[in-house]
Amino acid sequence: MIDSPHKGITVKVTYGLLTLGFFALVAISVLGETIPVNDGAGFDGEFYREVFRNFFGTFFSTGYDSFRIQRIFPFCLMNVVYTVAGIPHDNPHMITGMYVLLFVNLALQVHLFFKFAQFLKWRPVTTVILFALFFLNFATLKGYGYEPFQTDPYAITIAFASYYLFAKGKKHVAFAVSLLGLITWPTITYVMALLLLFPHRLGGSSSGAPCAGKFASILDKPFPKIFQVLPIAYGLVAGALVLLFYAFHKQANLEGLLLTAPCPRNIAISLGLFTLISFLFAVCLKIPTIPYSIHSYIRSFNVKAFAGTALCIVAVSLLLRMFTNNEFFFDGKLFLLQIIVRPLKYPLISLAGHVVYWGALIPVILALAKGFTRNFAERSPGHALVLLAFLFFALDSEARHIATFVPLLLPALGKALDDANLTVKPAVYIVILQLVLAHTYITINVPGLAESLESAKFTTRAAQRYLMNYGPWMTHRNYMDWLATALCTFVSINEVFKRNKRPEKQ
Repeated sequence: MIDSPHKGITVKVTYGLLTLGFFALVAISVLGETIPVNDGAGFDGEFYREVFRNFFGTFFSTGYDSFRIQRIFPFCLMNVVYTVAGIPHDNPHMITGMYVLLFVNLALQVHLFFKFAQFLKWRPVTTVILFALFFLNFATLKGYGYEPFQTDPYAITIAFASYYLFAKGKKHVAFAVSLLGLITWPTITYVMALLLLFPHRLGGSSSGAPCAGKFASILDKPFPKIFQVLPIAYGLVAGALVLLFYAFHKQANLEGLLLTAPCPRNIAISLGLFTLISFLFAVCLKIPTIPYSIHSYIRSFNVKAFAGTALCIVAVSLLLRMFTNNEFFFDGKLFLLQIIVRPLKYPLISLAGHVVYWGALIPVILALAKGFTRNFAERSPGHALVLLAFLFFALDSEARHIATFVPLLLPALGKALDDANLTVKPAVYIVILQLVLAHTYITINVPGLAESLESAKFTTRAAQRYLMNYGPWMTHRNYMDWLATALCTFVSINEVFKRNKRPEKQ
């Protein structure tokens, strides 16, 4: 807490310096280099650039495929702005427009972050650490500027804005904002729906009428040791899927998911280590169970919210279907399947992938796992379900898939950091560590990069400068380097947090 006006001024200066430093780093990144594929659009970006160029012409004539029509928001918005303003829809003007939109978007994220910090009354040290974790990473400092035609930064802003409004009690407005997710990143809308459907914090066995019989007793018990059961459940499901691939001679499909030739020995080692380490981690830290029973969820369920959210989601979905063509780009079921299977490529590749993309975010969560889990789950039954959804998406070594969950992690992580009662040193350490892990100083555009990417030679040293940042495409050498970095990051953060706590007041 701030005890004097002088401390308040110091805090504002600190936050101002963080903000200025952040935007300076993003500007350096934008001016430094952009992806050379498709004249600065990248792979998926080529499609999004065409949405920007000719949204109305395509939307009302041929339409878009069922997957990518859910990702068009920022680009159709820019098409409308450019059309109304009479700005040419050529590539240089569009790239400039995307960079302007990016900086406006990041400014809104910074504004929302500090509004959240003020609302939740985080300690200054906590605010600095969370700012570094949220903003000073490869995704923000390099990825967004390097490849401007992507939805990720705008999806994060929509998720952040809707969750901030939800926390402020403006639930109808929060859901209205989250509906933009259906044309940006649908997870945003469904996550907000979960929070609205199960909003009331209820106890476990005390939440309902007296139990009658064995079945009622089961309904009234909180989920026992769920974080110890989940790793075993994952091991069984993933192992069964791999066996099915081999039983039906679908190794080529498995290779497509793993982006490498499947090796039964390596898959077995990865599966065994991931399951065992996750189980031991949950046991050793004594991570608390979810404090809600099935009966709690039944009593918490908001029927009015269900009717309203379902009606809105169905209405928007039906409207989009009217402008959806029969082209196939990607299957949502395949997306869920790859999340389960991809961790089997290398042992703990998911951890390595998250550190490449987000820096120290996941290691900090792991270091504070007990408090973080309790703080998140206890907010409401809906939050407990969102936590489980986050854990599922975090399985994927393509770490960008947790992007829309990151703003929702901040309150629980902030409470855990406040409770840790840290000195200033950990904040300084995290800021420096994040800047190192962000590896923005590593030039991606080297000779041979464009040729390697365009000819799909993804394992060359040149191509890996770009593709190592998206976990599944890592070569074994890059995986080993980043896994070692991730483990060292976790150990060092754990030690810094332990050694730099303020003494308890007598």
